[in-house]
Amino acid sequence: MDTLFAISDAELDQLETEVNTFKVVPRPRDTITELREYHGWTLNKLEVLENYFVLYRRVAGGGTYIDAFAGTGRGTSIRNGEQRVRDGSALIAAKSGAFSQLHLCEKDSDSIDQLDGSVATLTERQIDRINIHNGDCNRIIPGLIDSERLDSERPCFALLDQDSTQLTWETIEKLAHWKAYEPPPEGQGRPKRCKVELWILFNSHQVVNRIWPSDREKHPMPLGVDALDRMFGQRSVWFDLWEAGASIDALVERYKERLYDLGYQYVIPQLIKDPATGRPQYFMYHATDHPSAISLMRWAKRNADGYENVQLPGFEI
Repeated sequence: MDTLFAISDAELDQLETEVNTFKVVPRPRDTITELREYHGWTLNKLEVLENYFVLYRRVAGGGTYIDAFAGTGRGTSIRNGEQRVRDGSALIAAKSGAFSQLHLCEKDSDSIDQLDGSVATLTERQIDRINIHNGDCNRIIPGLIDSERLDSERPCFALLDQDSTQLTWETIEKLAHWKAYEPPPEGQGRPKRCKVELWILFNSHQVVNRIWPSDREKHPMPLGVDALDRMFGQRSVWFDLWEAGASIDALVERYKERLYDLGYQYVIPQLIKDPATGRPQYFMYHATDHPSAISLMRWAKRNADGYENVQLPGFEI
């Protein structure tokens, strides 16, 4: 967040809260379904974005939004047995008014057609800010940065909400190196400049656990070597953990270390559990250079339910 905040430090301190957990269900495999189906866990994640972008617009608006896996733009939410059409992450970002340019990446051709239709329902001003890219985000995002189409002087938020292990480490690296962190004057106060803010899904317990078997005698190598290489950048980053017989927890910690190695000042991995069973599902990593972003994200998660009633301490939205 590069711009000056309109919220006082005292108000930001009040936003420190515990983070809710979210229920996880598998993504529907029916690609013919017109609308992607969002159950409780995804619905809450989308509400987190709604809450967060309300604050983001006020404190760091006018920058760039990158959605690496934009999907169809809309879906059906299911809550308490009731179903309704709602916006996905791309439309939430567009309607928030927090960004002057939005870059939406989607590889699936059917989803692209539906995304085009979803975007067409927006206002002309909102549509003018949107760029839809049909293809692999691991190719599109580096190309965007190299083309200098993105405004490096304004804040940037990248949602890297993959379904499995599609996201390569090289893409994260490219985003992280695009903008340099500049610390606050004399080491106190707010940073002069921040790197790209990242919100990354690390599919630890739904995918990685399947390719990281515990029986080393039966499995001399992981079942998903290529996927691990893609996720971590190179084999030497994770192979020592395999040789040591480490658990998935060690991979989660190593991923956090890798993000810190990219120069981020704060890396917060949030474990998402199924509230019905308490079983771990995946991690969402929030990587940022601004301490206030951590407070705002925690507040957004804490208030993910009942978005219409959200109020911030000390001022109105």
